[in-house]
This record gives sequence, C-alpha cells and structure tokens, in this order.
Amino acid sequence: MAKEPKTTNAKPTGNEIEYAFESVPASARKNLGTILVILTGYTISLSNFVTGATVGSKMPFNEAVWSCAVGNLILIFVATLLGMISAQTGLTTSVLAHKSLGKRSSAIMSILLAVSAVNWIAVNANTFADLIISNFGWWPLGMGITAIVVVALWAQSAIRGVKGLEFVSWLGVPCAIILTIACAIAIGNRAGYDTVLHYVPSEGQITFAAGSTSFAGAWIFGCIVTPDVCRYAKNRTHVAIGAPIAVAVGLFGLEVIGIMTAQATSQSNFVAATAALGLGILVFVCAIFCVWTTQDNNIYSASLALQNVFLGTKLEGKVKHAWLAAIVAAAAAIFAAAGAVNYLLPVVQTLSVLLPPLPAMMVAEHYVVKNSKEKRTVNWLGLLSWLVGTVCGQIAINHNFLVPAVVSMVITFVVYVVLSKALDAKVNPTK
Repeated sequence: MAKEPKTTNAKPTGNEIEYAFESVPASARKNLGTILVILTGYTISLSNFVTGATVGSKMPFNEAVWSCAVGNLILIFVATLLGMISAQTGLTTSVLAHKSLGKRSSAIMSILLAVSAVNWIAVNANTFADLIISNFGWWPLGMGITAIVVVALWAQSAIRGVKGLEFVSWLGVPCAIILTIACAIAIGNRAGYDTVLHYVPSEGQITFAAGSTSFAGAWIFGCIVTPDVCRYAKNRTHVAIGAPIAVAVGLFGLEVIGIMTAQATSQSNFVAATAALGLGILVFVCAIFCVWTTQDNNIYSASLALQNVFLGTKLEGKVKHAWLAAIVAAAAAIFAAAGAVNYLLPVVQTLSVLLPPLPAMMVAEHYVVKNSKEKRTVNWLGLLSWLVGTVCGQIAINHNFLVPAVVSMVITFVVYVVLSKALDAKVNPTK
C-alpha cells in the first residue's frame, strides 16, 4: 500500500496560533485558580512600585492612597467587564473589536496594541538592564546587549502560550507578595509608620486628578488586553472574582507600598528608596520574576494583535504563535537597545489618549447596542466615536479635568450608543 505524502505546508492548528480567531474550546478552559494566578502575575510589576513611589513623593499619604484607589477602581471596572465578555465569547481583544469597529478597521487598534506592548517591553528591558549594571559592577555587557538578553529571557514563556504564562506566574506572584511584606516591615522598623502618615511633600505637589490619572493611565493598556487571558476562563464568575482580586493585589497593593516606601525615605526613586531601607538585593531578586510575569504577557498579547493585522491577507492563520512572539520580542529588543526609555514620554502620552475609547466601544456594543459589525469591513460610526473620545480625552489632559481616561471612555460610550441607535440601520444594515 502506497504511503500518503506528508503535508509540509499544513495550516497551523487553533492551538498552535493560540485560538487567535476562534473561541477557546471548553477542553482548553482553565479553572479559577489558574485564571487568578495568571491575571495577578500580569498585574504585578516593578513599575507598580515605581508609579506608587513617584506619585507618593508628591502627595500627602491619604490623598495618594485615595487617588490610587480611584485609579484602580476604574481599572477593575474595565478589566472585569471586558474579561466577562471574553469569558462568554472565548475571543481575544482584537477579535472582540470586530464587533464595534469592523473586521479590517480593527487592525488599527491591533497595531496600536502591538506598538504599546513593544514600547513597554523595551522600556522595562532598559530599566531592568540598568538595575543589573548598577547592582553588579562585574557585569560584562553594555546596556543595549543586556536589554536584548533580558527580552530573550521573557520571550521563553511567551512563545509557549498560556501554559508558559501560567508557569512563570506561579513563581512571580509569591515573589511580589514577599517583596511587599518585606517593604512594609522595613518601613515600620526603620522609619516608622508615623513618618508616612504625616508626610508632606516639600515641593512639586500634584493634584488628585493628576494622581488618579497616573494610576489609571499606567495600566489602561493592560486592562484592554485582559480578554486575551480571560477567554480561557470556564465562566464569567471566575473573571468577576479573579479580575478585581488581581488588580487589588497586583496593582493597588504594590502601588501603596511604593507610596509608603517613598514617603518613609523621602526618595521618589523606588530603587534608591528600597536601598535606603536595606532591601536592594531582595528587590533585585524579586524583580526578576515581577517584571517577567508582566512582559511575557505583553509579548503574548502583541502576537495575538498581529494575527488580527494579518486577517484577510495570505498570512491569515498561517503564522504560528511562537513565531509571532519571537518577532515581537525581537522588535522590543531592538527598540530597547536603541534606548526606548528615552522615548517613553511622547509614546505613552500618545497611547494614553488613543487607547481608552476602545474598551468603551466594546462594552457599549456588547451590552447596549447589540448589533455586531464583525461581518463588515469598516464601521465608520465606531471610528467617529473613537475620534471624538480621543479629542475629548486630550482636552481633559490639557485642562487637568477630572480623570482624562474616564472622561474619554464615558464620552466614547455615549457617542457610540447614540450614533449606533440613530444611524446603524442606514450605515450598518444587517442585510
């Protein structure tokens, strides 16, 4: 009997592309414990301590904590709603965007998500490389090469998909908890909590709006890509439990410790502050996993976003997840070697205006409008709503009005609902 010829150009399976275009099957869904640890692993990051320390050095304790709480309540709301949608549908952030933006115009969002991820990966690589060089004088490699090595390490779990994220998260979450407890004890022993409670900034105090914006803006990207993990949840209840806990522990908990550390030592630089508390080496050891659990998630989500960019081209569904993860990591490594941290402010300012309207439209479409545009190429009403929300968000930033990210989301939500209810029948007919 003749042997059947081997297929050399077989299309990757859904598992090999991490179910980029289809709903995650029931057989691949995860239990509550796994979803919780992956989400918490994603939210824990050295940047949370840094953000808390930066804001904490410029606000009294009570105001800083309240601004942190408000910022994180916003993030909990966004992450939970989007996560519940993805748990129900089993779809990625990029595919969910088809319903509000249309199949091809959603690629614009996917490109922004990929750029944002590459930016944060590269910036964290620069920061961590600096931490290595600063702590170990014998380290033989320069900043650029060290950053490339660091990104290559993070990519090892990302290319293995959700299983890789889960493995590293089980290491990172305990490290973050240990570091948080150690900082709290050191603050009490070396500075005293009274120092923190009665802290008054010497100069450069910022407003409550600016403080809450810093906390919300720092993680709005992470909330937007929450569906990439939550689609593996067995039901919406697991997300409703897991997302708030993950934000409360990984974001609010670490940021408050950052606030306290800065105020106990009068140091706005978290690394310098922890060194003053005698925790320099512990910070470095824990930071290895705290940074890893966040950046491998960023690589993972960016690769899923790129799959959506290829939709409708010859590459649709033909590029394995591992290859795209490697490409994202390579791009981030190159940007890091070029000194990504030097371009942080303009990139972050641009993305902080462009990204917040996106979750507002996805939530509005799923819960209110309910007239999916996934079969349409472009939804002009969605693009117009995005533009209006972006402009209003920029105006709010320019005038320090409330929390700009919230202003942008609320206005986008309202505009999208109104336009859709009034004009969908003409602009996006179902038949």
